[in-house]
Amino acid sequence: MKFGILGEAKIAREHVVPAIINAGHEVTHVGRRKPGQSALPAIYGDAIETDYDSLINDPSIEAIYNPLPNHLHVPYSIEALKNNKHVLCEKPVALNLKELEHLEKVANESKAFFYEAFMVRSHPQWQWLQNLNIGKYQSSHFIFSYPKQPEGNVRNLIRYGGGPLFDIGCYAILSGCMIFKGEPKVLSAVATMCDQYETEKQVDATLRWPDGETLSFTVSADAALCQSFTVLGSDGWAELNVPVNPPEKTSANWSAGGLHEGNYVEFPTCNQYQLMVEEFVKRSESGDKSDFIFSKIVTKAINEIQKIAGLTI
Repeated sequence: MKFGILGEAKIAREHVVPAIINAGHEVTHVGRRKPGQSALPAIYGDAIETDYDSLINDPSIEAIYNPLPNHLHVPYSIEALKNNKHVLCEKPVALNLKELEHLEKVANESKAFFYEAFMVRSHPQWQWLQNLNIGKYQSSHFIFSYPKQPEGNVRNLIRYGGGPLFDIGCYAILSGCMIFKGEPKVLSAVATMCDQYETEKQVDATLRWPDGETLSFTVSADAALCQSFTVLGSDGWAELNVPVNPPEKTSANWSAGGLHEGNYVEFPTCNQYQLMVEEFVKRSESGDKSDFIFSKIVTKAINEIQKIAGLTI
């Protein structure tokens, strides 16, 4: 499949473009806001540099990867779908339900396939956790934090959909979606604002699913680098050691109960970005319909958390 990349984002050149190439596909075009100002990094090879609109309208491109700032995910994905190009779009796909519903309508009318780039869904550790027998899952605890980003970084700008709730809170909510069934209700949410930027620096929230399961999470853009995910079941517990950005070879622990480290599980070496690309291409070529179930849950929960925590919407 021939891919065009919208923007020259770090996640594109470091993770998704290598994954596309390693999966046996081509990156033929790179769209930039201001083409020609600097040379493309070597990872793009002989890809043609162009602007966003020319890339979307190029008939030779079969799929678009959209890693633009959050506020540009929906408008450019819509234009790509209208041009019947499959779209792999970075998370979070939308900033509110209204624009997500518009995107879904366009996707349903298009012959192309849309997929939100939550690479964690493709990693074997999450598939293992979803099938682990530790009784009825009752509660889960998710932590994801990273140090403060430099001034000017899009993560620090509200108008670009910045802040850790959008950036990594989406992973927290998705983790609950992957192990619990149905749509959650936000029970509580507290935001601590950044003393330097206009966004929040930390959000703590608790969500409850229809059968009583709960997810409590902390996401921060001004703390030590940390990731963890723990699930408590009626007959045991499990912990993913690096739930979102694991090394190629990662591990987990689980137990039928007890105050010890439990059983150690090591997963086969893999690249979750490549697995995601392979799934995206397979579903695109098989004519699958776009599925927005998780996207709707995540977006709605984020907006509810914003409202409860007093954050700008």
